[in-house]
Amino acid sequence: MLAEERRLMIVDWTRTDGRLDASDAANRLNVATETVRRDLDVLERRGVLRRVHGGAIALERFTHEYTIPERENLNPEAKRRIAETAARYLPEQGCVFVDGGTTTEFLAPALRGRPKLLVVTNNIRLVHRIGDSETRVHMLAGTVRPTSLSSVGPRTTADLEDLNAVVAFIGANGVSQGLRMTAFDTDEAIVKKKMIANAEESILLVDNSKFGSTYPASFGQAGDMDRVVCDLDTDIDYVERLNAEGTEVVLA
Repeated sequence: MLAEERRLMIVDWTRTDGRLDASDAANRLNVATETVRRDLDVLERRGVLRRVHGGAIALERFTHEYTIPERENLNPEAKRRIAETAARYLPEQGCVFVDGGTTTEFLAPALRGRPKLLVVTNNIRLVHRIGDSETRVHMLAGTVRPTSLSSVGPRTTADLEDLNAVVAFIGANGVSQGLRMTAFDTDEAIVKKKMIANAEESILLVDNSKFGSTYPASFGQAGDMDRVVCDLDTDIDYVERLNAEGTEVVLA
């Protein structure tokens, strides 16, 4: 196989999956991992992809915000397991914050029929799924972002100002190599920051595809999260570094 043919396959795999593991690609191409790494260097210089620890990520991951239907098709089984595992940390009573996003929406079954629980959320789809149960639900005010179906903006943060939670369940668009929690939209990031600040405990729910991605707005560092719940396919390097920062990692 010619080098350019190999590189075209690497680009195609990266764009299809969003992320490429260099060792896995080397096995599929029957070449040395170092050969793939050199190919990735060439492709990064061409502006086709971006190198990250262990492989590469498609540039679209840094510029494209997935719609709700697109997010629903990204690792749905992993997201379900993550939410089921995170639900173990729900208090029996009191207030919890639940952030917007498809991963946190998977908490819905565990949040239904809990009369001693108050769920404060900006997640419209979550409200639709639990609002008719015995659980008390407070929908945060604000402007609805069509891409995420979450309320954001000054009215949302003002609504949160005097609210306090036992636990905040937070989602993210990406976790950077430097362990920064990032979101595509600044207004959404501000809401996440306020939820974290006003909660006794903060739990980040992210599947393996989020690691190594950096989006425009940061809302916290690893040390700001008490716990990260992710799936078993998460790169062990991120798990070890999060633990080193004092953040507990729970694999679902």
